[in-house]
Amino acid sequence: MAQQNDFDFKAFSNLTDRIPAGLQVFLAQQLLSNALWSYEKFDNPRADEVRGIFAEVKALRSNLKADAAARETK
Repeated sequence: MAQQNDFDFKAFSNLTDRIPAGLQVFLAQQLLSNALWSYEKFDNPRADEVRGIFAEVKALRSNLKADAAARETK
């Protein structure tokens, strides 16, 4: 039996469209973290790819935080 997906993508898009880019990157990191957990739990062969993307997004977020801190000290 197939599981029905009733996620409201339009509402999610409306909710996230106008939030700051840094928050969008944070949400991306959280979603990737959750996906990676599922992939690892179920031994999905794509887990390594998701792990790499997650690491890149995590590094990007760290760089964005450093940029913001540098702007505050000026």
